[in-house]
Amino acid sequence: METLTVVDAANIGASILMRFTDSNRELDLEIRKLIVVMSGVFRDHKAPPTPVDYLGATCTSLDIATASMPQASGHVLDAHLTILSIVIPKVPAAFLIKNLWPLFNSIARPLRSSSLIDESTGCLVVKCVAELIIAVAKVVNNWSDVSELYSFFLSLATIKALEVRTQLCLCLPDVLQRFQGTPLFDPAIKKITDLLNKYPPLGNHDVKASASVLSQKEKAWFTLDVVKVSLCLMSTEDRTAVLIYFKSLLELNQFPVTARIVDGLYGLCLDPSADVSPELLLDLIRSICLSVTQHKMMYIPETAAGLLSIGVAKVYSFNQKICETNLPIVFDALKVILGEPKIDDLPDAVHAFKCLIHACIDESLIKEGVDCVVMNASMDDGSKSEPTIIEKLCATIQSLLGHRKTTIWALAFEVVSTMFDKLGAYSSYLMRGTLKTLADIQKLPDQEFSFKEEVKLLLKMLVEKCGFDAIMAIMPQEHKKLLVEEINEMGSKSVEVISHASEATTVRYHLSQSESSDNQMHDKALGPCKNSKRKMDGGGNEFCDRHARSIAKREMTKRMSGAALMAKKLKL
Repeated sequence: METLTVVDAANIGASILMRFTDSNRELDLEIRKLIVVMSGVFRDHKAPPTPVDYLGATCTSLDIATASMPQASGHVLDAHLTILSIVIPKVPAAFLIKNLWPLFNSIARPLRSSSLIDESTGCLVVKCVAELIIAVAKVVNNWSDVSELYSFFLSLATIKALEVRTQLCLCLPDVLQRFQGTPLFDPAIKKITDLLNKYPPLGNHDVKASASVLSQKEKAWFTLDVVKVSLCLMSTEDRTAVLIYFKSLLELNQFPVTARIVDGLYGLCLDPSADVSPELLLDLIRSICLSVTQHKMMYIPETAAGLLSIGVAKVYSFNQKICETNLPIVFDALKVILGEPKIDDLPDAVHAFKCLIHACIDESLIKEGVDCVVMNASMDDGSKSEPTIIEKLCATIQSLLGHRKTTIWALAFEVVSTMFDKLGAYSSYLMRGTLKTLADIQKLPDQEFSFKEEVKLLLKMLVEKCGFDAIMAIMPQEHKKLLVEEINEMGSKSVEVISHASEATTVRYHLSQSESSDNQMHDKALGPCKNSKRKMDGGGNEFCDRHARSIAKREMTKRMSGAALMAKKLKL
């Protein structure tokens, strides 16, 4: 194959040749062939190999290749469009403006000429149009100059080709960021919000619905993909209007709609610069939680747990009170997510539990719960007051131990240990039901339950945090002997034995002194959950560390036993 001379080494063609060097890829070979041919023409005509010259030559060649469709292979079209995507940003904007429509027609012609082109070709068309819009947006201020170009670009959001729609959603934020601060931005956003009116999601339809109805529903879903990647870049006013519209869409209980809304909200919460009403965000999160707990969704979106952790923590940083009131329903939703069969979602749900335990449970909630427990214990008539927020949260976490799946058991222990760690000495007041459950579990036959070591670790953690006397005071009589045996086996002499079966006055004193620094972690936007990650690594993962050491110890014991048995057989 012909190669460029040393004189050509500084031009853009040479840099393209250096990028595509895989002789086993047809695309690389086609690109190299085109560059070598064009550079040869430039040399013959003594024309400088500038980006403008490569742009003109590539467009002319692309027009010829498109005219021969469907004979032209996808690799040929892709090679032309790949070169254009590299060259366009290098061409002066003034030249692009002057030749905008011939350039646009050359780029768009492959899509307009055939509906059967490869998705890779469609993706490259999207990328080239995006590069063209970004380049000309540097020098134009009139919407009419780019309106048709942008409209074509946005129309690709609703075609059936998944890869093309995905590429558009990747390029759209870059286009909108280029428009920001210019007169082009507001019309561009309006084009996106107008799509919501043009393709509104329809209600549930019969399985025999017409193709046109199904097509309309799909376009509505695809429109939401565009909206969700634009949310962070919208003005506060436009964003609020879209979020209010999302609230009505959630009532449809359609998984494709709900999943896209969840993804959009998750991305929005990840952006600290995006303003959003905490009340409106919490209202949307609450609706999503209800859909999860009432099993109204066919599947649970993959980003649901992430949204609950980051979104609720973000609301907490602005309005602690309304957030605390809704924590029980959020925890209930996370419990449902943790019970889902999709294994990939389980660590996210556990992380969300741990994040919210650290970010949103403070000393006031704990004090309220402990006071309620003490008051209920002192009532002679046996009546009880309404459970407090923290009591509801503890009940949800206790219920995680009701699962019997091995994968969920291991993760449930992490969540339980994180709550023990957060409550500290007051676990014996607020988690006594969990303690009794652990004791019941420990009495099960080994063949029915394979997590005895993990239960021992949790019991040891409780004794260390609450004191042996406090645990014994609430342990059922039939379990006390078991607890003593377990603690002795684990080396209870090293455990500091402090009685926490104290009066209410002592409880209040400790509560007022403990964990006062936790409130400092709640800064604006994403601070709470990100800061709590460090705390979880330091404290919440205490159980995980002990669990890992316990497993390693068992493995070592097993290997030593195996080695001893082998030595005996060999009579060593």
